[in-house]
Amino acid sequence: MGGVLALSTLWWWLTRRSAGLPPGPGPALPLIGHLHLLSKDPRQQFASWRRQYGDVFSLYLGSQLVVVLNGYNVIKDALVKHADVFSDRPHIYFTDYIAKNKGVAASSGAHWKEQRKVSLEILREMGLGRNVLAEKIQEEVREYVKAVAAHQGNPFDPKDMTHVSVSNNICSVVFGTRYEYDDQTFINYISTLDDNFKLINKATALDFVPLLKYLPGDMFNTKVIMKNTNYLQDTFLKPHLKSHSKNFSRGTDQVSDFTEGYLREMDKVNGKSTTLDVVLAGGDYLRQ
Repeated sequence: MGGVLALSTLWWWLTRRSAGLPPGPGPALPLIGHLHLLSKDPRQQFASWRRQYGDVFSLYLGSQLVVVLNGYNVIKDALVKHADVFSDRPHIYFTDYIAKNKGVAASSGAHWKEQRKVSLEILREMGLGRNVLAEKIQEEVREYVKAVAAHQGNPFDPKDMTHVSVSNNICSVVFGTRYEYDDQTFINYISTLDDNFKLINKATALDFVPLLKYLPGDMFNTKVIMKNTNYLQDTFLKPHLKSHSKNFSRGTDQVSDFTEGYLREMDKVNGKSTTLDVVLAGGDYLRQ
């Protein structure tokens, strides 16, 4: 009984509404915070809280303090006038676990700003904002139209072909290559990537109640997610990196794809970034 009381007191201390915080619903419960107050459609509850507390209110989702902004003027003030304050990313359990603040999509803070700056410089050199990238997309569209026409009006499932086509637009930028629509290795890669996203989405509880990771067993499929991640890196991303590293012309400012440009930037800082940086950077763009 004393232990429960001590834990409850500790939780109250950690989740108490500090002075200066926006108003919000009553005291948070241990572990779940205010999650028990959410209805089947959380949007209705958030709309109700907005009417009750105003355009800015706060609550705990699990152990995570969340400040909710509503209304055009409030959101514009936060994201435009105070962009530097609101430009960081929330901590997502599996993103932190896998990427460790590397790459572009997974990083935050000063590291993210540096990665974004370098990435945009490389993409501009490759023709971002000019017709160069548009031509790559148009080329892929022509291939897609030809593949559809080859079915001569007969019914078929375009799912795999469409996934490959969309991913080809990214691969042509990141790796300077495209894949045929019946390339089973690439189809497997896309399928595994989709599987990982579904598994990670089911594990969002870890973002709000990190203590759940200590539960026995593997209820959040951590082993499967890491197995898939290693498969994607070892069978697809790292071979591309190895090929680029082998054929990369050092000392030149000309780049033909994103990976080549990233390798050049790594050379400029004497290789301080790890090879995994390139792998994750490439993976980021494939996921978008």
